[in-house]
Amino acid sequence: MDRVTFRQGARADWKGMSELFTKRPVKERLARMKRRYEKEPEGWYVAEQSGRIIGCCQAVFPRPADCWLQWMRIGKQAQGGGIGGSFVDYIERQVIARGAEAVRLNTMITNRVVHSMMGGSRGFTEWARWTRFTDLPRRRIKGKSGLRSVRHAEDAAEVIDWLEGQVGYRASFAAVTCPHDFQKTVSLDRALLKELIGSRERAGCVIAEKGDQIEAVALYRGNGRELRILQLVAASNAGGVAAVGRALQEAKQVERMSIQLAGASQELLGAIQRSFVGPKGKQHDFYVFGKRF
Repeated sequence: MDRVTFRQGARADWKGMSELFTKRPVKERLARMKRRYEKEPEGWYVAEQSGRIIGCCQAVFPRPADCWLQWMRIGKQAQGGGIGGSFVDYIERQVIARGAEAVRLNTMITNRVVHSMMGGSRGFTEWARWTRFTDLPRRRIKGKSGLRSVRHAEDAAEVIDWLEGQVGYRASFAAVTCPHDFQKTVSLDRALLKELIGSRERAGCVIAEKGDQIEAVALYRGNGRELRILQLVAASNAGGVAAVGRALQEAKQVERMSIQLAGASQELLGAIQRSFVGPKGKQHDFYVFGKRF
């Protein structure tokens, strides 16, 4: 068998990389990969054998020193022989050289291949469990925000001070969907909150309170096609439902609505599912594996 080599991706590789995403029709995956590569040509790596691309990954840095591995694929014919693990080791060396202090990877819960590849001696561990609810029926929003007093946050420091004492925030490893690209994840920190709160677009942070005590915060962003709850942290189910209900009211009629949250308890997940999703909604669960250097 010919030797496998690893290298940085080049513009000529995008067609070969698209062949690894076999769950989509050929034209669709070609178009998606071309758009993605042209939009972000930096940080791509490939595994190559006999002139054919058998693996790919993009390492992105949404925050300095904070690296995420995305679009990772190993071709079926190359799985099971240790190629994927060696590819990860190679990418790890590259991102350390680029200043990474932590690296993370999203993966579906059912993807046992990635779980075994990242764990063990490689030192990646499960950092957070993400759940995404999609196809939300609009009629379910009505009345939910009335469970608590709700308002839009104006001070990032107030939100961070409250978040730092919450189990859900710590359990999420401060992760949040990136407001500029719903396929990315970034750190939920003061800089991100200032960006959302000060945005001139439809973005922000909704606070739900009981009396003068914060019970929940919901970050959201709309992009014309979808309005997403980027993260919800709640100390009570009622507060969480109220914050999400108010944030979803920002959605336009033409926009899909979705809710994504990490580090949530099963009780909160159940409350969100019952309140907003319904029997026809969809739930997707995945892990974030991470490692610090």
